[in-house]
Amino acid sequence: MRCAAGFASNDHAAHEPEYLALVTHSAEKMRQSVRDYIANYSRTSTIGIQDGYRDFDDTTCISTPPKIKLVGILATTNAHNSCDDDTDTHGNERYSEQISAICTADGISYEPWRVPPTRDALERSIQHANERLDVHGILVFYPVSDKLIDIQDDEQKSPRGPSKCNVTGVYYKSLDDYFRDLVSPRKDVEGYHRKALRVKDSECREGEEESIPACSSKVHSDTKLDALEGQYGPIYPCTALAVFRILESFLTDGNSISISDSGANWINKKCFVFANTTMTIINRSEVLGLPLATMLSNQAATIYSVDKDSILKFQPDGKVRREHSSTTVEECVRKSSVIVSGVPSDDFIVPTDWIQDNAIVINVANSSNFDEETLLIEKPGITYVPHVGRVTVAALESNLICLHKNYHL
Repeated sequence: MRCAAGFASNDHAAHEPEYLALVTHSAEKMRQSVRDYIANYSRTSTIGIQDGYRDFDDTTCISTPPKIKLVGILATTNAHNSCDDDTDTHGNERYSEQISAICTADGISYEPWRVPPTRDALERSIQHANERLDVHGILVFYPVSDKLIDIQDDEQKSPRGPSKCNVTGVYYKSLDDYFRDLVSPRKDVEGYHRKALRVKDSECREGEEESIPACSSKVHSDTKLDALEGQYGPIYPCTALAVFRILESFLTDGNSISISDSGANWINKKCFVFANTTMTIINRSEVLGLPLATMLSNQAATIYSVDKDSILKFQPDGKVRREHSSTTVEECVRKSSVIVSGVPSDDFIVPTDWIQDNAIVINVANSSNFDEETLLIEKPGITYVPHVGRVTVAALESNLICLHKNYHL
């Protein structure tokens, strides 16, 4: 997850007034719901404190309730914030600074923890945050695998992965996956601790339908996680949720959705806001493409989910069909009025002539997966979103509030 420093360049500003307005509106809807919740929480909690003290005829000790707190864990050799440090190759310090500013503005306490870049230090900091009663959400700044100085090359490059999951018995693909599952689901503000997100292609062969247990509390294979899903969960990965909210703003009348309608109760409502819409998502990671495909298909969209090995078709009835090996990405894109791409490669570009006129195109990769200049000039009515950073931070706050309502009231 990365937060862009700004929106569009000046060269494209003239083409993007709708994008600017709607993306900003998507972020503001979530942030306003967060602010409303915090204001109500503070007011009702203070009333409770006052009532309790009145029993003793002493109102002099009245205090406000503790703030909702988010902890950001950064593996770094720097003891202090240094956005200009050359070792901060992933921009984590700058991102942490942006999160701090937005959280402060919305009434959330944000506390960065900078820990030594070792596996032991990171494990201990996550466990400490899990145990702290005053911490309501945990954000680990990934990737961490390339920062840890006590990890041997052979351990990092092992084909089996660096560690085994005690629940599933399966080796993690990377140390990042291992650390994601160390975070308590009760404080997992990024929605990464979801083993049921994984799709086994061997269980979904060409032409066959297979139910996918992604992101839904009713189908978690891990009973511990199932028991932890609260009334307002599950928590979806922030970037996937941000893209969903942006599409909601584009494709609906923009009615506000409150925090009480977040999570499972909101996503699983039978309002079918994306009915009769075909979309292509070029990414099937567990932190973006898979949860996004699940959320959208739950709202009656038909989704072509593309990765390097296969194309899956998420159907509105909850089934997933593996497309024939002859099906191409071009065929999927040409059928779609919405294209979302998050391929982490400077060399990957979706050809402009594949894209329909009047389509919505969203780039989630650090480098654009689209020829922006050609797209905006040659495609009539195109809506192009070059990055989703501001909405992603708002989604982070929204997830934190859902966690607080589920487990910390």
